[in-house]
Amino acid sequence: MTRWDQVAGRARPSWYLDPLVAEQKKRVHLEFFRAWLPDDARRILKTDVFEEAFGDDALLPELCAAFTGPSHWIAMDFSSEIAARARTRTQLPSMSFFAADLRSLPLRSHCLDAILSNSTLDHFDTRQEFETAVEELARALRPGGRLIVTVDNSANPLYWPLRWISRLRWAPFALGYSTSRTGLRRALEHAGLQVIHTGRLLHNPRLFSTALILMLRRLLGARADRPIQWLLDLFAALERCPTREFTACFVTASAVQGWKNPVLSP
Repeated sequence: MTRWDQVAGRARPSWYLDPLVAEQKKRVHLEFFRAWLPDDARRILKTDVFEEAFGDDALLPELCAAFTGPSHWIAMDFSSEIAARARTRTQLPSMSFFAADLRSLPLRSHCLDAILSNSTLDHFDTRQEFETAVEELARALRPGGRLIVTVDNSANPLYWPLRWISRLRWAPFALGYSTSRTGLRRALEHAGLQVIHTGRLLHNPRLFSTALILMLRRLLGARADRPIQWLLDLFAALERCPTREFTACFVTASAVQGWKNPVLSP
């Protein structure tokens, strides 16, 4: 049994994610993916279905509903248990789910039009594994295909204590190697991809905001909605500050396999 199968066996693996935080996380990820997912993509892979299996921040149902073109979506996870739960919970009969190691995809080369990889690459232990997985994603993309990716922001000072704490027994899951926005661009280019966009997502101070929101929810119950939303709006305003490179929870990128006249979105 893998460590992710062990996570899947817990009663509430997403206990740390308040409903309002889950809604915020889902909204900003949907906005990011919709902005960069090409309209002509037909075969699309999502590399992580933890949210679809357990969380209120599931992306696939709304992504599929919003994508108007004829398409075939496939979704994978390292854990067969998580993939199976996601299949049952999302109830998307037209979607294929499978379990695989991102470092060795059971897909032929150049078979995908687009890949959505949200905070998947940052669960490997080493930089070498991280880069191997990036190269596998690049291999699976057709010429002109699009990789849209988010990873934990290692330039955020809170990333390092959070990574250490995540390895304790009671933590929901362990964080692995990640990188900064510059490092993500370098890894994608090293894999032969042309980076057309980098950015940032979410500025909640993850250790402190999680503890504070859990405390507010315990003390106030449903009455905590207003102060929690006020905090989330306050944290979101950090995107406009000069320190945004260091307060962002995630860094993002959109990259193209080869340079085959990509149509640039925002």
